[in-house]
Amino acid sequence: MLVQEKIITLDSALFRRVDALYAGAFPWHEQRETPAKIRALSHPDYALEAWSDGEIFVGLSGSWTFDGYVYIEHLAIDGALRSRGYGRAVLERILARSPLTVLEIDPLTSEIARRRLRFYESMGFHANPWPHTHPAYHQGMDAHRLIVLSYPQPIDAGCYRRFSEDLRRQVMGE
Repeated sequence: MLVQEKIITLDSALFRRVDALYAGAFPWHEQRETPAKIRALSHPDYALEAWSDGEIFVGLSGSWTFDGYVYIEHLAIDGALRSRGYGRAVLERILARSPLTVLEIDPLTSEIARRRLRFYESMGFHANPWPHTHPAYHQGMDAHRLIVLSYPQPIDAGCYRRFSEDLRRQVMGE
């Protein structure tokens, strides 16, 4: 049975496992530095969760709950467990928490990015037309272009602006 455990400090028993997957699953420019991880963990709207199936560590999710929607900042499944339905199961549990969910994916410049879009579309997500750049996680780095997806429907311009503002102010602390 799939269960999640919220991680609230770097001292949590599961943090090292989650952080190792995080480091391997995301490029460096999409990762928080340690002080930013600590700030996020202490934020009341943020949930870093370790997902397990019995004794098997499955993956991680990092999500933010805002007024009317959830933003999934990071989602990763252990590479050895991919194609076993865990990504779908974890995502279904997250989607059940909110009437609207927003996440970002890389531009469609690789087969992996195209497969990722097909997966999310199969889950009911919609690609939105709003030009979007995610603020840099590291000083001296440029913001990076991403595609905003939403579930269960596309978002309008007002909702996109609210998401963009929440991303900059709350998630990134600008």
